[in-house]
Amino acid sequence: MSTMTHAKRAAIASAFIFPGAGLFMLGQRLRGCVFAVPAALIIGLLFINLLQVALQLSNELDAKAKRGDFGLDIPYLWNSLHGAVFESPYWAEGKWLLLAAWLFSIMSSYAVGKKRDLEEQHATTTPDTHEQH
Repeated sequence: MSTMTHAKRAAIASAFIFPGAGLFMLGQRLRGCVFAVPAALIIGLLFINLLQVALQLSNELDAKAKRGDFGLDIPYLWNSLHGAVFESPYWAEGKWLLLAAWLFSIMSSYAVGKKRDLEEQHATTTPDTHEQH
């Protein structure tokens, strides 16, 4: 039974956890930060924009409730929240940075993991020259 290689495990971590996660697993923290920091920045800016719109909607709903209007315009709420993410300037420009960080992180994680796999394979197939007889 074979175990999953470092290369596959690192690529999967970077693909499904977060950009750079596989590199962090392999001990390449600085290299992992090259991918994680821009991705976190874009996602953080999107969440801040979403929070601002949600607070604005909350204030609007509060004002309507104080006037006695308890009707909810669900399409308006949905479109406002959806637009807060997908129509924001952070998404318009940041989606390409986020995509690049994610894809290059997967490739970099795989490459670093593959190098480690080859080093371990070489270490197990090469006899130790320092053995004493």
